[in-house]
Amino acid sequence: MNKTDFIRAVAKRQGITFRKASREVNDVMDTLRVILSRGEDVQLGGFGTFDVLTDLMGERIPVFKGGKALRKALNTIKGE
Repeated sequence: MNKTDFIRAVAKRQGITFRKASREVNDVMDTLRVILSRGEDVQLGGFGTFDVLTDLMGERIPVFKGGKALRKALNTIKGE
């Protein structure tokens, strides 16, 4: 699924226009980008944690670790 498909899925689930869903998704992504660029992690309960690690060359790398509830859902729900 690419970004456009994801936005369409959000719009459909929420019953909103593609344009509104696009703004919302972009706002979330921009907020994550800003927080991570400050070196802070973002913990979304029941979903997971976005963090920034530094490799041996000093380059910062974004990482995501799925939370327990997300891992459980992935192993019990077949999708919608």
